[in-house]
Amino acid sequence: MRYPLVIGAVAIAVFMLAPVQVGATTWAIPVESSSTDQVQFVCQNSGAGLSAVDVLQATGEHNVFLDYFSEYDPEGFAILSDPALSDKTIWAPTNAAFEKLGNAPESASPQEIKALLGYHITPPRRTVEGDYPIITFEYLADGGEIIHQTRTGILTESDQRVRTKFEDGVYTVEGVRIGPTAWCTQAGSIFSIDQVITEVATPNLLEQTLGQAIYFVFFQNPFLSAIIALGLAALVGFLIIRRVRKRRTT
Repeated sequence: MRYPLVIGAVAIAVFMLAPVQVGATTWAIPVESSSTDQVQFVCQNSGAGLSAVDVLQATGEHNVFLDYFSEYDPEGFAILSDPALSDKTIWAPTNAAFEKLGNAPESASPQEIKALLGYHITPPRRTVEGDYPIITFEYLADGGEIIHQTRTGILTESDQRVRTKFEDGVYTVEGVRIGPTAWCTQAGSIFSIDQVITEVATPNLLEQTLGQAIYFVFFQNPFLSAIIALGLAALVGFLIIRRVRKRRTT
């Protein structure tokens, strides 16, 4: 009679402690230079000493993004200027991407511009192992479809997220095509996009509450998550035993 309880405990504990992803694995991609016929991930010396700002400046294609970030989100800009704190994934619009907006930014408030910029910053993803995997093309391809947090979602507690997809050999974020070259920082990575992400869906109240609860319980309180998992496992085991006994009596 003990076996259902043990099996249920193990199964539920593993499920409850796993990170919430959509079709993505949880192993970390080694940080190294790699390339295929279509895309390349440039990462010399594992990006040692390089901040996100260093890399974006070096590309010469993302100056407008950096200027806007420096002006409207100086705190975020300072974070991205520190190699140790650049453990973020950045979906960086090119200068040409901002040109496509025309005069639209002039009619936006500073808060709106800051929120828009924050859509392009993804905080590190936690895993069961505790590592922050560097997001590469291989990682995106392996996941197929992944939902990422955004800086805006965290700052506003709106849980606004962006979705990446790999389909038919094409990489996109929020429907915007990702360029063929990406770069690593000391602790993160940068992808180039040719269009600014101007709108991100906000989950409804139920989705926000559920997402915040899952994050609090399973990522900030591992001890509590283990207790809940074991409690649910015990409940499942009890129900299984009860059902078995009922069958035997009938």
